[in-house]
Amino acid sequence: MLVIRGTKKLLQDLKIERTITKIDSSDSFFSWHANVVVVNRRKHLIFMNDLSRLSLTIVGVRSTQYKNLKNIFLKELTDYLISENLDEARINQYINDCADIIFTTTNNRSVISTMNDVVLIMQNISFDFANYIELNKWNNDSFYKPINYSKPIEVFKQGIENRYSRE
Repeated sequence: MLVIRGTKKLLQDLKIERTITKIDSSDSFFSWHANVVVVNRRKHLIFMNDLSRLSLTIVGVRSTQYKNLKNIFLKELTDYLISENLDEARINQYINDCADIIFTTTNNRSVISTMNDVVLIMQNISFDFANYIELNKWNNDSFYKPINYSKPIEVFKQGIENRYSRE
């Protein structure tokens, strides 16, 4: 089950802040914090995995597309993970395990802080990326203290390999 832990601003944009399900604990590998921010006058949705601090930036999602947010998120995540050369069978297993989705409130200030760092960096970088997959690769190639100074993509790869190892 996929748990999206939205900030108050995102939950208000989604118009579901009153109907959310409260979840205190969940598998951090399937838990993602999310926020909506404006960078360079464009609306961005930022998702960050609780376990690995892997971030996924989605640009140009309009409010009318929010009802299809789960499919947009899973497609963008799949495309990004394929671009990082992860095994497609393992990616598909992860995506299949995300079939159900629950929106809830944030519960981890450390994840929010790391997500804010990514947003701050995106707001201050002075070069453009060819596409947003390149931006996501660049964001996930940094070292973060909460994951023992590792790169988020490496921690996520290890998590997928450990969880879906071939027997």
